[in-house]
Amino acid sequence: MTASSKLPSCPAFLLGALLALLALPVRAQPVSRPGPLPGTPYGPPPGRVLFFPGPNFSGEPLIVPAAGALENLEYVRDSRGRKWNDRIASIRVEGPVLLLLYEHADFQGATATLTRDAADLNALSLGDHHGTTWAQRVSSVRIEPLRPAAPGFIQWERRDAERAVRAAYHDLLGRDPDERGQRDYRDRLMSRGWTEDQLRDAIRHSPEFLHRDVSEIIRRLYREVLRREPDPAGSAKYSRALREGLSESELRAELLRSREYAELHAREVIARAYREILRREADAAGFATYLKRMAEQGWDENRVRDALRSSDEYRRLPRR
Repeated sequence: MTASSKLPSCPAFLLGALLALLALPVRAQPVSRPGPLPGTPYGPPPGRVLFFPGPNFSGEPLIVPAAGALENLEYVRDSRGRKWNDRIASIRVEGPVLLLLYEHADFQGATATLTRDAADLNALSLGDHHGTTWAQRVSSVRIEPLRPAAPGFIQWERRDAERAVRAAYHDLLGRDPDERGQRDYRDRLMSRGWTEDQLRDAIRHSPEFLHRDVSEIIRRLYREVLRREPDPAGSAKYSRALREGLSESELRAELLRSREYAELHAREVIARAYREILRREADAAGFATYLKRMAEQGWDENRVRDALRSSDEYRRLPRR
């Protein structure tokens, strides 16, 4: 008896099933929301940063490990081939890392530092650019690991420290820093190695922030963004949030994300397109049609204008 004859025989149907299983394609299962990094037996997990194209950590993320750097996001693409340059809207920080954002490629332009999550970069002002935020403005990034038990000592350049103080004042207090505030907070960043989060936390605990006129802030932002007076429910909701630490810029960003603002903006787009293309005010049917298309099909102003230019009414207009 040979050695091969001692092996148990495999029924033909089992062999066929095994071969069929091996022939099945293997597909990677999508992960809707990345979880925390797993630990290792050799110490704490390494840090990493997840960049998302939508607010509140939505969309397919770009994941960069600690000690990583991307000098030009124009050349970094997602699974659908889209460039990451000027697309980042929210950021999740996992582990003890320091994230440095840059407005331009090659680590140039305005800079911001983060050591924790940012659910909406619309709440983070872009340095000296009044009214401009970091949402869809990041072109290069650096990620530096920090010791897990300590924030680490941050080496600030004077210009960057002063810019961080100005941005924090605008976001939290709605004004430029006074000379003393600029000097004191700049020195804490440079001499004590404060992070930007520590700076903002200190301002949130200042008497000026704690005693803001929240009613006036709410009235002003409602008029500015929604163009109306605040309703009682909105006043109560945001009064409570502001007293609990919500900043003025964060409230503005929340109003800009509201359904009411989206419809208000859409109405302005439609009205402007009718006046400039059909030379008249938009009628109720036109508003209803294009509001629905903008809300349900994602139409923008260019699509609305193209549709009006393709209409019979536009073709019948006398040429100027």
